[in-house]
Amino acid sequence: MIDGLSRDSDATRYAGFWIRVGANLLDLLLLAVLNQMLLLAAGGWDALDAGPVLGSASVSIGFTTLVIGGILPPIVIISSWIALGASPGKLLLGLRIVDEPTRGRPTVWQCIGRYVMALISILCAGIGFLWIAIDRRHQGWHDKIVRTLVVRRG
Repeated sequence: MIDGLSRDSDATRYAGFWIRVGANLLDLLLLAVLNQMLLLAAGGWDALDAGPVLGSASVSIGFTTLVIGGILPPIVIISSWIALGASPGKLLLGLRIVDEPTRGRPTVWQCIGRYVMALISILCAGIGFLWIAIDRRHQGWHDKIVRTLVVRRG
């Protein structure tokens, strides 16, 4: 293993556990900043207030928070996987997601399935993500199921 990457016989450099953890942390940070900026733009300082508020303003802010915090992140992540072949954090660390058999871009359905399976992995106490550390090609359960790999660009 070199710099969090391992090599297979076909010279593919698979992204290891820790570099993928770093990419996910970068994604979380970038999404948190984006969410906060959008909430601030949509509802002013009241939208960032965590306290309960009664009345129509709270319904509006609650809906905005749901859309920005719950619906926007999956759209951003899946869209970046489709359009760029990686999330922003993976791009920053020189990683990309590829189709396992062809090593080309993953399909739209692979990207959607990967996201759904990642959520299921989280619900299984994160075991699907910990699998990345012990798998020969550093695939998590979400990668194995939809047949994707995370590799070093280049």
